[in-house]
Parts: sequence; C-alpha cells; structure tokens
Amino acid sequence: MSFSASARNGLVPKRKNMPPQGGLTKADLTEAVYDRHGGLTKEEAAEVVDAIFGTLKATLVDGRPVKIRNFGVFEVVERPGRTGVSPASGEKIFIPSSKGLSFRPSPRLRKKVEPVDDGEA
Repeated sequence: MSFSASARNGLVPKRKNMPPQGGLTKADLTEAVYDRHGGLTKEEAAEVVDAIFGTLKATLVDGRPVKIRNFGVFEVVERPGRTGVSPASGEKIFIPSSKGLSFRPSPRLRKKVEPVDDGEA
C-alpha cells in the first residue's frame, strides 16, 4: 500500500484499484500500522489493530465514552420510546426505547471536513 503525505491530512492510505468513494477498512488500518512500524509483522500489526478495536468496543459496552483528542467522542446514547406510524397500515405504534451509538467530531476534525465558505453564493 502506498501513502500520500499531506501537511493538512497527514498520511493517507491509497489502495490500488480503490473506487473514488471507497472507505477506509480495517485491512487498510492494519497495512498502515505495518508500513509505519517496520519492526512488526503483518500478523502483529493486525493484533495491534484488533486490540485497539477490542478496547474501544469494551469501553462502549461498559457505557463509557471513548474520547480521542483532535478526532471526536464516541458514546452510547439512550433513545427514548416514542409514538410512530406504521408505513404498512398507517396505524400509530409505540417504538420502544433503545440504545444507539453517537459520534461527535472534535472542532479540529469538523473544520477539516466542512467545506470552506468563500463568501460567494
């Protein structure tokens, strides 16, 4: 895997034959760890990535937020029960409360992702 270095974005993996709208995969992260840390085998790099994701999952399952500086916060949120309408019958139904995952990007990440407003409409 090759990387494109950019002062604004840091190292960005570039997979061969990747569609323009393709996303970053766990395999891409493993490859990035392997490429950046020459002393690791690919299997060890995969273990590092698996350990990170395992820790993130365990923290969220425990109900604690995951805060990553200059990236954002992942947290489990409780969605209250509400009344909805069945699209099949049109009758009112109760949708029970549930838990969901929320992500709030940091101001720094939000600034990098949002388009630049040049003031012209």
